[in-house]
Amino acid sequence: MKRLFLSFIALVFFVSYLDAQEITVATFNAEFLNTSRVHIKYGLQFDIKRESEKEQEFWKDEKNRSKKFEEASNNVAEALKEIDADILTLTEVGGKEDLQVLVDALKKLGVQYDYWEVCDCQDTYTGQHVAVLSKYPIKDIWPEIPGRSIYLEEADGDNEGETGISKGLKVTVSVGQTELDVFVLHFKSESGGYSSDAKRIAQASIARRSIIKLLNQDRNVIVTGDLNSEKGSPSIYRIRGFDDIYEELIQTGDSRYFENTDVRWTYNYKGERDQIDHILISSGFTERKGIQTSILEITDDKVSDHNPVIVKLKLAE
Repeated sequence: MKRLFLSFIALVFFVSYLDAQEITVATFNAEFLNTSRVHIKYGLQFDIKRESEKEQEFWKDEKNRSKKFEEASNNVAEALKEIDADILTLTEVGGKEDLQVLVDALKKLGVQYDYWEVCDCQDTYTGQHVAVLSKYPIKDIWPEIPGRSIYLEEADGDNEGETGISKGLKVTVSVGQTELDVFVLHFKSESGGYSSDAKRIAQASIARRSIIKLLNQDRNVIVTGDLNSEKGSPSIYRIRGFDDIYEELIQTGDSRYFENTDVRWTYNYKGERDQIDHILISSGFTERKGIQTSILEITDDKVSDHNPVIVKLKLAE
């Protein structure tokens, strides 16, 4: 009788696992999908003033630029339709007006995000923002990630720099009874040598401070975005929690979580293909065997020079 009872309990848990809700989380660098710099998507230089007078005149016309931005948004929307994520985070996008164009383009394709937010960008040079699009309600919005951090600008010197996170956002997504604290971050680019590497570690430290506070409240945390660092880099280990005593974040880019796919990279930097866009998660809200990761290869240069990371998660009962 005892054995029968234990078998029944095991069956209940097994069925519960099979019936657990599955959600798809994705992150994608949309490569300058902002009106002020969208010309880069068409093979032009960052500074349009370096182009021919004819190109300059074309892109100075607001109607031309708006039309090209709408075209670029439609191209990106087509790629995002294939992903059809429940929670989608984006880097290198524009502000609210720009993102509305993308949301509308997705809606025309049958992919509707009723809830979305854009960060308060501190990067006036690129005009890039980060954003979250969700099919589930959003609340508790942090339009920027608070904090500053000091870092050494040279390995053998004593010059100190200071940084914040210029492009960061946190929202809480309510999936039924489960609340997910979703971060989307865009760290310093890889160009710049040691100083840039140190700056990314500093930015990871800033983000980690906020993450720890949430983990200590038993919150469910998802960290996403273009972190401009490979899986085994110091900044990724820092944000995951390898340098402190608190709960570590799971690296969904680990080989054990990948579905059958040959694509394991998100960006080709000077001939080296690496995964620099990440989705990191706390362990409390999903079973490890319920994590399935894939990377969709983008072959159209007008969509992006990055590949999106897509993770399917079974929420724990």
